[in-house]
Amino acid sequence: MEIERFIWTDHAELRLSDRGLSRHEVEEVVRDGHRFREVNRGDADWRVYGTRSDGRRFAVIYDHPALDDLGLARIVSIWPLRDLAQR
Repeated sequence: MEIERFIWTDHAELRLSDRGLSRHEVEEVVRDGHRFREVNRGDADWRVYGTRSDGRRFAVIYDHPALDDLGLARIVSIWPLRDLAQR
């Protein structure tokens, strides 16, 4: 089933402004990347990756299904990825 709705943790809401991302960008990455998701070994079930409009990459961790609803995903956190080429 396709993800139709999202809920956000307080932590994820705070990270949006810290990371310079919008809810729309993050939700789009989760919807588009869900079929390519990776198992997350931490505070959420899944991990997907996205690219900001400026080319910088970021990760989103989320739970799906959330609250036993197959159409609902819970965004847990977002973080930027380091550019390994700059090391």
